[in-house]
Amino acid sequence: MRYTAFVPARSGSKRLPGKNIKLLAGRPLVVWTLEAFVNSDKVDEVIFSTDSMEYWEIAKKYIKSDKLVLDFRSSEEAGDTVKIFDYLKNENQKIFGNREGVFILALPTAPLRKTTHINEAIALYEAQEKPVFSAVQYGFSISFAFTQKDNDWKPVFKDSPMITGNTRSQDQAEVYHPNGAIYVRPIDDLRSTKLTTLYEDAIPYIMSDIDSADIDNEIDFMFAEAVIKSKNNL
Repeated sequence: MRYTAFVPARSGSKRLPGKNIKLLAGRPLVVWTLEAFVNSDKVDEVIFSTDSMEYWEIAKKYIKSDKLVLDFRSSEEAGDTVKIFDYLKNENQKIFGNREGVFILALPTAPLRKTTHINEAIALYEAQEKPVFSAVQYGFSISFAFTQKDNDWKPVFKDSPMITGNTRSQDQAEVYHPNGAIYVRPIDDLRSTKLTTLYEDAIPYIMSDIDSADIDNEIDFMFAEAVIKSKNNL
């Protein structure tokens, strides 16, 4: 089976300009993801999708591998309203051409995802013969969720512990959410008009909360850097 990784990193981040190339523990953020996939013996090719030739040059500076190839996106294709899923679906011929096999989407904002995780997710895909997406358990039970307006709050769920009084953490259900680190799916699925999300008929690959760190702001960078330094000192 041939596996093609797809790593998107546009240059137009508004909340944190230049986020995808901002240094994390001495290396640009996107490089952590590209390197993890290039180092996997299961991955045959790594497509770096960006609208910035500067980003591409930075990637090539750090990643010395023939596996790494470029998918250059126009400003329209990389706009902040463009969903990666829609781009993959609508431009699958441009991105993958006549490639067969499986693609693995990986967001660069999950830099603590390792080659080991990638290989395990692929193994799960092969064993179960189903698409896979990575996920992580919520850090706090969503059963306590509520909305707030004009200093008044309303529980999201009718059986909220804030209403029933059953607030023991042990009694709350374990709930998970996608972490954006890994999506494994046949390329042919993108060529089908029936596919509407990457979660259809897919099964979760559960990762730890540490390895699922999602980089969105300066505090997230500080957290991830602390984790990296801690692990390097073990």
